[in-house]
Amino acid sequence: MKITSGIVKNRKIKSQNSVKVRPTLSRVKESLFDIMNPYIENSVFLDLYSGTGSIALEALSRGAKRAIMIEQNVDAIKIIIENVNNMGFEDVCRAYKNDVLRAIEILSNKKEMFDIIFLDPPYNEDLCLKTVDKVCKFGLLKDTGLIIVEHHKHEKLPEEIGNVKRVDERKYSNKTLSFYSKSE
Repeated sequence: MKITSGIVKNRKIKSQNSVKVRPTLSRVKESLFDIMNPYIENSVFLDLYSGTGSIALEALSRGAKRAIMIEQNVDAIKIIIENVNNMGFEDVCRAYKNDVLRAIEILSNKKEMFDIIFLDPPYNEDLCLKTVDKVCKFGLLKDTGLIIVEHHKHEKLPEEIGNVKRVDERKYSNKTLSFYSKSE
């Protein structure tokens, strides 16, 4: 895996050799960033269930001003920190080892808000709906922000969750990207 565009284009991203890590496929990542492009410049980016951190790192490379990554797996968080340091993003990026649902509460207590929130939770654990609902409940999304959920094609998400509404949905083989923004 590598960064596909921006200031650290072509830099390699280290990854775990584990079946628990499902890096976003290159063509899905390219499509994702084509859609997110108007939101990225100077954005504050939150990457939940970060895995390798590749999505947040790509966002920083493409012009996000700050990123926070949340990952529960201790081995994954070590690799994320190594990737952040290798890219030179240690001044604008933080990675935290924590349960995502708990981390949402902590971020809310710190009055953090984000322009883009990306989540790619483990499949078959029913975490997409719970996570987006909690993000809405704790007010982490800015009014003009975007939530992107990468999920299995068989996991159907509702049109509306909390105070956000699905504005786009793209299908790729066994994955779906669902895009939500605040309801008008």
